[in-house]
Amino acid sequence: MFVMLAIVGIKAYRSLSQNPAQPEQTVEQEARLPVRVTRAETGLAQKWVFDDGIVWPVKRRVLTFQAEGDIQAIAKINGRDLRAGDVVTKGQVLATIDSRRQRSAIDTANADVEVAVQQRNQAQATVVQAQASLDRAKSDLELAKTELVRYQELFDQGVISESDRDVYLNQVDQAEAALRSAEQDVRSTEDGVRSAEAQITAAQARVTETNVDFEDTQLVAPIDGVVAYINIREGEYWDAQRLNSGSDQDLIESAPIILVNPQDIEVEIEIQADDANEIRPGQLAYVVLEEDVSAAQAAGASNQDLLEIAQDNGSRGTVFSVSPTQTPGSRGTQVSIRGFSSAQNLRVGGRAYAWIEAKSRPNAVLIPLGSLLPRDQGFYAFVVNETEGTVERREVERGIEGLNGIEILSGIQPGELVVTEGINRLVDGTPVDIVSQDISQDISQDGSREAN
Repeated sequence: MFVMLAIVGIKAYRSLSQNPAQPEQTVEQEARLPVRVTRAETGLAQKWVFDDGIVWPVKRRVLTFQAEGDIQAIAKINGRDLRAGDVVTKGQVLATIDSRRQRSAIDTANADVEVAVQQRNQAQATVVQAQASLDRAKSDLELAKTELVRYQELFDQGVISESDRDVYLNQVDQAEAALRSAEQDVRSTEDGVRSAEAQITAAQARVTETNVDFEDTQLVAPIDGVVAYINIREGEYWDAQRLNSGSDQDLIESAPIILVNPQDIEVEIEIQADDANEIRPGQLAYVVLEEDVSAAQAAGASNQDLLEIAQDNGSRGTVFSVSPTQTPGSRGTQVSIRGFSSAQNLRVGGRAYAWIEAKSRPNAVLIPLGSLLPRDQGFYAFVVNETEGTVERREVERGIEGLNGIEILSGIQPGELVVTEGINRLVDGTPVDIVSQDISQDISQDGSREAN
């Protein structure tokens, strides 16, 4: 009995030794975090400075009366009174006020000129007469001197008496006195001519002055242009107090007539000082009227969307000037945009949106906005290792930050997959599951968009 139990025990031991128990194998699948990604691409990095402003003409002419009175006439265009939008030509009289006083002054001044001219002519005639008398006096003196010489010889020969000789000596003295008197007459009459000419000059100056006074009663177009604003009517009384130049808006609402050249316009904007430090003359700018983007703006369009509208439907120009000083109160900087290749839909006086290309760099490595994680005074991106399905945390150097993305100066190569959504949950080496890949849009070197 004991022998049998021993044999059974030995067989059981051998069986366990030959077939040891296998532990249960469990494969734990590590969880992967869902992320959205896009590929880093090369294109034109651009920083845009945005602000709004007003469209103004470069050549704006404010026409105002320099005299007071009732407005007598306003130019007629096709039988109607002049109005905003009418085309006018240089030299065209656009409006007049009562000018009877000025016309009377012109007539009086012209009459004064005629009187002065007559006086001058009379003085010139007197000069001619005085000069003739001077010539006779010179001739008489020469004759008297000749006679004196002859009679002096006769006196020396004892032919005539001293008293006879003295008669001719007296004639010489008288002729010299007559010559001096004739010379004085000539000088006096010449002074009379100069006085008369001065009177003519003064009278002509009065004519000029009265003509200027008359011109002050007229509004004459100084350029070929278009009427932008007209604030007068026939029969109204005009005086200088009606003109309010406190602001541009006050001026355009009170000036009698404002002319513009619609083909030569500028957009004036006021940029905050920090942004203005990067603005230089010659930089590219896009401008569009506020009303042309208001619908898109109300629908929640982004700044990039609005810029694209300006690029497609707006006007392209360049920065013309940047004020070296800041505007009191707002502490902004005035910037003027001109040189529009075609001023599409820009209307004088309209409010406009402007985008200025402050910086640009071609062939830049770009990733979408929001793809960087700020940590430890630096910026990091998560790049997908497509072979292992994990992410690598990389520190990057930023460049230009624009509406279309961020330029990466170092840390990411073109074509690498960069996480755009879900970065806050990631660490270096995290396994990820790509749930969506953004369709990239390469930005061409001229700034246009090309969908891949």
